[in-house]
Amino acid sequence: MIVLQDTALFQGLAAFFLVSVRISAMMLAAPIYSAGSVSTPMRILLTLGIAGVLVGVVPVPQIDLLTVQGALAVAREALIGIAIGFVVQIAFAAVAVAGEQISFAMGLGFAAMVDPQTGMQSPVIAQFLAVLMILVFLSLDGHHILIRQIGASFVVLPIGGTGLEPKMFQSIVQAGGLLFSASFLLALPIIVALTLANLTIGMLTRVAPQMNIFSVGFPVTILVGLTLLLVSVPNVAAGMSGLLEEVAKRMRETVLAGGRG
Repeated sequence: MIVLQDTALFQGLAAFFLVSVRISAMMLAAPIYSAGSVSTPMRILLTLGIAGVLVGVVPVPQIDLLTVQGALAVAREALIGIAIGFVVQIAFAAVAVAGEQISFAMGLGFAAMVDPQTGMQSPVIAQFLAVLMILVFLSLDGHHILIRQIGASFVVLPIGGTGLEPKMFQSIVQAGGLLFSASFLLALPIIVALTLANLTIGMLTRVAPQMNIFSVGFPVTILVGLTLLLVSVPNVAAGMSGLLEEVAKRMRETVLAGGRG
């Protein structure tokens, strides 16, 4: 006969709650899992499933959740989960910025549609690159790497720790620099080519003033941009793969920085 005592039951529920807080915070911040196309019940079921697997192997000290110490422990778990998901989200934000830059250079900045990842409107080229980024992310098992990383974080940053190291937040800020450098490198070849195309059209306009730049320049710029984008898809995908590898490295460094004493 199995007898459940109130103390043991509450301790088990508290441990399960603390483990699920870190996982759910990662789900809300990480790409794919936080997409609007993923329903809230699906995220809840996934969080509970992962927490149910980890709660048996993760050491959880006895913490009263109704005290100040319990509130700080919950806040710490949420910060760790958000930090892990946010670092990976930087890669998707860099691709979105690169897509917007290319769209404006092509003259398609006005053509926007709803982004399935964020639920907000963005240019169509940014949409194309976002879908390509999702495919690259899934092909590299990024969604599985996130789950493995959140599980490994309980070893480096155990539940009930005494705060977080400032180096962890410094590492997140340094990872944020990828948002600008990566987006610039992804968009630079196409933007340079489009700039040269616009300069050529401008020179032709000076040579033949009767040519209407509005009726000729815009279609040519769009055609050149689409052609360059089609030709450069393999190189762009390779750049996205390298970006995700760098982000995964920064994610591990962020977790390790938070656990240093």
